Formats: sequence, C-alpha cells, structure tokens
Amino acid sequence: MFNKIRKNWYAEDFSYFVRNFGVFTLIFSAMTLIILQVMHSSLYTSVDEKLQILSSNPHDVIQLAVNRTSEGIKDLNNESVVKSGDKKPSVSSNTEAILFDENLNQLIAGNRFLGLDKITFNKKDLNHIRQLHIQNSFGQDEIYRVLLTEMNIETVSTNIKYAAVLINTTQLEQISQNHEQLIVVVMASFWILSLLASLYLARVSVKPLLESMQKQQNFVENASHELRTPLAVLQNRLETLFRKPEATIMESSESIASSLEEVRNMRLLTTNLLNLARRDDGIKPDLGEVQPEFFNTIFTNYEMIATENHKVFHFENRIKRTIITDKLLLKQLMTILFDNAVKYTEEDGEINFVITATDRNLYLTVSDDGIGIPQADKKKIFDRFYRVDKARTRQKGGFGLGLSLAKQIVDALKGSISVKDNKPHGTIFEVKIAIQTPPKRKNK
Repeated sequence: MFNKIRKNWYAEDFSYFVRNFGVFTLIFSAMTLIILQVMHSSLYTSVDEKLQILSSNPHDVIQLAVNRTSEGIKDLNNESVVKSGDKKPSVSSNTEAILFDENLNQLIAGNRFLGLDKITFNKKDLNHIRQLHIQNSFGQDEIYRVLLTEMNIETVSTNIKYAAVLINTTQLEQISQNHEQLIVVVMASFWILSLLASLYLARVSVKPLLESMQKQQNFVENASHELRTPLAVLQNRLETLFRKPEATIMESSESIASSLEEVRNMRLLTTNLLNLARRDDGIKPDLGEVQPEFFNTIFTNYEMIATENHKVFHFENRIKRTIITDKLLLKQLMTILFDNAVKYTEEDGEINFVITATDRNLYLTVSDDGIGIPQADKKKIFDRFYRVDKARTRQKGGFGLGLSLAKQIVDALKGSISVKDNKPHGTIFEVKIAIQTPPKRKNK
C-alpha cells in the first residue's frame, strides 16, 4: 500500500504525507499507551484499599476464614477467637481469608474447590500485595490479589500468627481486557482515518508550494524566451557590423537602429521583471498626499504621447480634493493602462481616461476602441507573459508583463481591476483603489 502511494505521490508530496502520518502515529500510540496504563493502574486501586482495610482488622479476618472454611480447624486452641454476638465482617463474596501459624502452615485450609488449599507463602511476602493465578477444581484459571499480614491478637490465646486475605479479580481482568480491546480497536480506527487525513493534509500543504514552484519555473522559462529574441537580433546585427569593418555609420545605420531598438526592449523587459520581483517580495506602499493637479500633469503628458502615435486622447479629472495613496505606484499603474490602450488602438483611434473618487475609493476607467480582447482571454490577461496575439504584441513591443504588473500594484494598494468589452468594439479597464482622506484641520 505504501509503495503504491509512494509511486503516485513521491514526486509531489510523499515526504509531507510521511511526516504528517508519522506525527499522527506518535500521537495515537502515546494516547493508547497512556489510556491503557491509567486503566491498568486504577483497576486495582479500590481492591487494594479493601485488602488494606480488611487486613488491619484481625478479628474480621479470622471470622471470614472460619465462615469460608470447608475443612476442619487444625491445631487451633479451643478458646474462642470470635465472641458470640459479634457482627460478621462486611465483605463481598469474592473475598477469602486463610490463617497460618508461625511456620506459615495453614491452620484453616483454604477452599479446596477454589484451589486455595495449595497456596504457600514465605515471610518475604509479608505486607506486600501480590497477584496470584490459581487453578480451581475445574482447571479454570482464577486471578487473586493477595495480602499476607501478621496477626496481633492480644486478647485471646491462639496459634494464629499470619493471615492472607484474597480478593478474586478475574471478572475485573476480563472487563479490563474487553475495554482494552475496545480502546485498541477505536484507536486503530482513528489511526486508519489519520492515514486519509495525512494524504489530504499533504496535498493541501504542498499545493501552494507546487504552484509557486510552477510559477517560478514558468517565469524563468518565459523570461528566457523573451530575452532570446532581442539577444539573437543583437548578435546577428553585431556580426554583420563585424563582417564590414570599413562600412561607414551611415551604411550601418539600419543595423545600429535595429540593435538600439532591441536594447530598449530589453531594458523595458528587465525593468518590468525587476518591478514584478519587488512586488512579489511584498513591498508596502509608501502612502502620501496626492493633489488633484498631479493627475492633470500626467494627462497632459499622455496627450502628447497619444498625438505622436496618431491617437485621440480624452481625459476627465474629477478629483477635487487631496487624497492619500502611493503616488509612484499610482502613476505606474496609470501609465501601464494608458500604454496598453495606445498599443492596441488603431491609428486615429480614441482613448478615454476618467478618474474620480469617493470618500473611500479611487476609480480609474480607461477605454479604447481598439481590437478588443476575446472573452476566453479575459481571465488570463493578468498572468505574466500572457499575450492574446503573440505575433502582434511582439511587433508592438509587448512582453505580456504590463497587466500582470498592474494587477500586482492594484493588489498592493488594496484594490481590484476588471476588464470588459467597449461597445461596439474595444476594451474598458476599470480599477478601484482604497484611499484615505487627510485629517481635517481644526479652525483655531
């Protein structure tokens, strides 16, 4: 069974399963041993107390032995050791007593049916509770708790020197064994359940790690793939220049321009990768005051860029008060959304950027009338290196990192980002970011 589990699970989470199952096994084993030990130690507590109490009353012991005897009394003085009218000792039917002389010979033979007539003691057993296994006349094994004590009777003259008090604990042993078996079965059942629990916990524990490792592996593979193209272009262009050492700068301008373009692309890619890595490290936003004029300045710059790219840019700044957020992250987020709209909007297309705020949230809405995003791709566009049209985005200088970085920034600012279609065609990005308002100054 374990080999089968290991074969199917070892590559992913078998070690976690073994660890969890080992912990469960130790816990249930310890619990079982403790419960059994407590039961065993408490089983004879009341029995041993009865032995101590009865043995401390010689007259009761002698009376019990006389009442239980099935044989004649041997060498016992005729003087009565139990006065008439004395009450019989209060003992249960499973209690027996045997009297001995100073040489530990039985004066009153124990019950032969119970096999007590064969019991022998020595003085080393004095005042020590023992457990004896005795066969009765039917060959059945009976279990007794026994205490041998010295009889100090000053009021009568008798040959009685020692007495043994016995309590039959056979039924207690049987009940205890039944309980122990039940406990073992219950614990074994829970131990088996812990096997399933270990499998589940192993899978749950290792799942985030596997996902993280997979994301890291994909990230490295995709980054390597994206870097491979500009590096190949650079190598090709440089080799071309090397083969023409006498060419002028004008003659080599095409290769130089292409190389510079790839260098810019690599610089943009490495910058985005660094930003993503920093976001993964959990950098906290640096909150500060942002004035309404901050957005007007950014929109003015965007308008110039849109004009250079032959796009129409409309903006609306509805912020009328100071808000508190991370200015640099907010600017980077706005730039990513604007740059994304510029890339995927055709020439003479329109881009609309609206920003507004409530008491608690800042809202950004960026819409374009570009190529749009298929419904199946809307859930994946925030994944790293994911591109709807890889050939087209590569031509436009996209690496599939912008929206992923935007999502990281929105999460860092405790907000949300969504995408929907812009009728009749195009895309709308909507962002909500939690903000704080500066405390109001009290009038003096």
